[in-house]
Amino acid sequence: MKRLYSLLGLFALALQAAPDASLPGAPGTNGSTTITSDSLDLNLGKKMGNKQGLFRGNVSVDEPRFTMTSKEMTVFFADNDAVQSLEAREDVVIKRKDGSSETWSEKAQYDMGDKKLTLLKVSKQPKVISKDKTVFADKIILYPEEDKMLTEGASRVMLQKP
Repeated sequence: MKRLYSLLGLFALALQAAPDASLPGAPGTNGSTTITSDSLDLNLGKKMGNKQGLFRGNVSVDEPRFTMTSKEMTVFFADNDAVQSLEAREDVVIKRKDGSSETWSEKAQYDMGDKKLTLLKVSKQPKVISKDKTVFADKIILYPEEDKMLTEGASRVMLQKP
């Protein structure tokens, strides 16, 4: 059974120290971030290790600037209970709502502090598709707020005619 989780409601206790914390691409936005998945394991206790939420099965993130789908996603919390980072795994697709780009990868990591999205190769290269080009690489690092992209390892760019 698919369940709907409001990030703002579900993590209310965890986000008390940083009520404006949100997932990637949303700094300064007024909208909420909603995550749906088949199940959720939430560990907010310090004695069991890192504070984290593990979303499993048909994971979907709806955020004011983008949507993301994957099979699994882990949200990691800092000691002050703010969202620190997240990692999505298996069939990760991120689409900007303005239609400017989409990414496909087997693994994606987002660091809240660096505001950096990293797409990683597991068995096939991740790709970033925009209106005029498609970029493939072993590792693609995106800085969404700066509209900047870096690649590492084998890289290929396919240019489309306008």
